[in-house]
Amino acid sequence: MASERSPVVRLGLGATDEVRNRIMPVNKKYALSELIAACADYQKLNGRMITLEYILIAGVNDSLDQIRPLAALARHLFAKVNLIPYNHVEDLPWKRPEDAVCEAFLAALEKQKVTATLRREKGRDIDAACGQLRLKTEREQASAPSGA
Repeated sequence: MASERSPVVRLGLGATDEVRNRIMPVNKKYALSELIAACADYQKLNGRMITLEYILIAGVNDSLDQIRPLAALARHLFAKVNLIPYNHVEDLPWKRPEDAVCEAFLAALEKQKVTATLRREKGRDIDAACGQLRLKTEREQASAPSGA
């Protein structure tokens, strides 16, 4: 039996090309307009709601000036938005926004009549949240003696 869950589009880190270009090199090859066009085509073919995942990064894409473009994209695609606060990963410069910033971002999206959720994760305190555990495991494997 096929899953009835909506497909997830990892919009990633920005609702504009300006922001996405700063932190997502792939955006230079596949601009936001191409991603949105592909989502619209998918939706026309399948008639299913899309979920846009949006990773909130402190000082990068968590300001309220990103609300209008993100809301416009979500409304254009009749999509819901899943906000995901960034989990700090060693050796990367980004930081997680404060909880109050995440909550304000969610409230502002909802005020724009966008269906949105805010992921509230567990495991952050022991580096076991999304992205953290993967990197930790990769580093442990890389430093393990060969044949171990």
